[in-house]
Amino acid sequence: MRPEWEYVPEGFARRTRGWDVPAIEAAYRRRWPEFVAATRGTDPLGVAHEVPLGRSVVRDDPSWHNAVMTFGYVLARAARGKDRLSLLDWGGGPGHYAVLARALIPETRLEYHSRDLPRLAALGRELLPEDTFHDDDSCLERTYDLVVASDSLQYAPDVSSLLRRLAAAAQPWLYVAMLPVARLAPSFVIAQHPDAYGYETEYLGWVLKRDDFLADVREAGLDLEREFIAPGAITADGAPERPVHLHSFLFRG
Repeated sequence: MRPEWEYVPEGFARRTRGWDVPAIEAAYRRRWPEFVAATRGTDPLGVAHEVPLGRSVVRDDPSWHNAVMTFGYVLARAARGKDRLSLLDWGGGPGHYAVLARALIPETRLEYHSRDLPRLAALGRELLPEDTFHDDDSCLERTYDLVVASDSLQYAPDVSSLLRRLAAAAQPWLYVAMLPVARLAPSFVIAQHPDAYGYETEYLGWVLKRDDFLADVREAGLDLEREFIAPGAITADGAPERPVHLHSFLFRG
């Protein structure tokens, strides 16, 4: 099996198969009933929807409990004083955050939109027909109470441009989660080989220098409201900085 992480000095000039492949859709479809079941009832929400092959979706992972409760905090801030919340989930797949949001704030009516690649958007329409799934950028032609980009912003070749577009749609909240950040090194590109998850692909993503990322956010007209620790660390052989850790950020326009 290949190492999961690889430093890519040539950056996005490298060609990869990317996310829009049948194996990812199949893995999400296979795990969906188990993921939904794990969010029901009154047990802890230490739930991750991505787990290695042969492992079950659990409810008691402390790191993922932290991540889910962080999302709950973000939802509470965005839904304060509202009985209805509009949410755009950028890179939202088939709607895992819709399921979590309804478990976390059941008293609030959720208007959920996901933007993803065609295979995962089609799967979302099948699994959550009451919600809206976009496979193009028309979703950015309106605004939302909360825009979420969780484990997705780093896959954009031009992060600064995408940040400006997401900021314009966020009225007023933008939540960027599970972002790999470097403290010292300039931003660089890595490849993930998710063989352990059965995805049968590879894809490129940024490790963003934290200070530069936050400067781009300020230029987009947003203020940092709160920074959070996220689960996970990445070590790629030969990378300018290693390990790098994942952080999440709540911004307000």
